[in-house]
Amino acid sequence: MGGASSTATSSAATSTATSVGPASSSAMVSSSRNSSSAGTSGGSSSSSSSSSSSSSGGSPGGAGTFLRVGFYDQHLAVGPDGTMHLAFLDGAAERVHYGSCQANCDDPASWNPVQLTSNAQLGTTTAGPYGLAVDASGRIHLLVSAVTGLGNSANALVYLTCASNCGSAASWTQLDLSTLAPGSSTINTNSTFMVEPNGRVSFLTSGQYNSYSAVYLACGGSCTTLDNWSAGVVLNGNPLYAVQDGTGVTHVSLRLGDSAANENLLYYARCASNCVTAASWEVSALGFLHRVGDWSTAFAVTPGGRVFMSYNQGEITVNMADNRKMYVNSCAGSTCMDLNSWQGFTVGDLDEGAEGSWLEPDGEGMVLASVSGFELHLRTCASNCGAGGSWSGATLVDSSAAMNQAFPPDTGSACMGTSESASWWPGSPTVGVGPRGTVVVHNPDAIVKCPGDPSPDRLPSIGRVVSTY
Repeated sequence: MGGASSTATSSAATSTATSVGPASSSAMVSSSRNSSSAGTSGGSSSSSSSSSSSSSGGSPGGAGTFLRVGFYDQHLAVGPDGTMHLAFLDGAAERVHYGSCQANCDDPASWNPVQLTSNAQLGTTTAGPYGLAVDASGRIHLLVSAVTGLGNSANALVYLTCASNCGSAASWTQLDLSTLAPGSSTINTNSTFMVEPNGRVSFLTSGQYNSYSAVYLACGGSCTTLDNWSAGVVLNGNPLYAVQDGTGVTHVSLRLGDSAANENLLYYARCASNCVTAASWEVSALGFLHRVGDWSTAFAVTPGGRVFMSYNQGEITVNMADNRKMYVNSCAGSTCMDLNSWQGFTVGDLDEGAEGSWLEPDGEGMVLASVSGFELHLRTCASNCGAGGSWSGATLVDSSAAMNQAFPPDTGSACMGTSESASWWPGSPTVGVGPRGTVVVHNPDAIVKCPGDPSPDRLPSIGRVVSTY
């Protein structure tokens, strides 16, 4: 066990990100919301005007609501023509949907979503999208993962692709990859699906430190043929994110066990080539400490190879002055293997990012979306993004107040229209950045307090889309 810290100064704060070595197998911890806010006056589910901006950093054009019960696992990808693509799970029915948008993307109707598959079609218990990308030719690639029934591993990993007319489910081709990694899935990863401009596809399955290892799968072309795929067991831990830079190096945010005090450990891993072989991978000797859900962390890499990792520290037993603060850490090149070489700064309010965050490159710049209580914030940086002073202030892109006005949060509850209090809470944002602008999709859920019920109820999430165009 060793301890280390990486220190950097920004205009907002001087912060120390603490890193140590692992002690035990991983366990997930998520924060919770325990109260609700004022009820709503009703409204419609159509597009609404944008939220006000508290500072610089871009202004959204509007917001709209996907009225899907259990809207989860949303992924955005921009195509070479600027079209924005979206995949999401209709969780109540376990159906995977795909849609695309070229304009008026704050209106859910502009996406024309189509169902591609479901747990019923796959013969699985669950099904959900775990990655979406578009190559330089405009071909769309999608990864679906599922929980299978006892004694059955078929369709745990399914690759889908489409070259044209992708608004029709019949235009998609799918391939079951489960025989290449029996018993594996991408469930508990955040986003490990990668597609290079030439159409090469790769991804990492989930793993658990000292329990079962992550598998790397890759295909160089004609990926609807199983023989063109290869697979290998590579990482002892759970890859949360995997991203390739412009030179083809793969960078990974890796959950690798816990500290002696049961704090989550986020490690950094990388592979330059032949990544199907475990010996090709490097893993940092230390990990960053945090104590909120791994799903709420974020990770991104610019084409030039600068790596960014964000997370809310939660409450840990060292560096307690920064407890419940959100970190943005970054590094570049081979020095990333030494966590003491990373720059770091804190942003936002207490508990910022604890209910979800997302980092998305904009060239060599970066965009950060993060949930802060009743608000969804967006920050941008054009250059020198390892320094806190290079970032804009927070732009308010969505809020509970705006969502409550758009659609009553007690709809579908046991006390619809008569709740003592009810509010939507933003959660789990995803960001897409393209030549036409920026799109943010998140999945708020509602907390409703019914008369006579001492405990508020949490209702399934719906979808919200905020767009600058």
